[in-house]
Amino acid sequence: MVGGLKVVRIKGGSEAEFERMFEELRGIMRREEPGCLLYSLLKSRTIPGASIVHEQYRDQAALDAHQVSAHGAAYFPRMRAVIESISVEYFDGVVP
Repeated sequence: MVGGLKVVRIKGGSEAEFERMFEELRGIMRREEPGCLLYSLLKSRTIPGASIVHEQYRDQAALDAHQVSAHGAAYFPRMRAVIESISVEYFDGVVP
């Protein structure tokens, strides 16, 4: 298993737009990415515009497929346009 955490800060006033795009993308991923086990968005209770994207994939091949998917190519640039900052870290699964 491979997991990722992305800590994002959304540009002020763009939070709802980002959340809408995330929900749309997640719906597509559920249909088209069987190797994606989890793709969730957590919004900070205390820091405006701060969120965490938590993702898990069956293996590296599933993550690679996600990163080059046609739906990703359509959504990733639009989502990045409303992100002020992002920190990305990937992890290898330890306990199945």
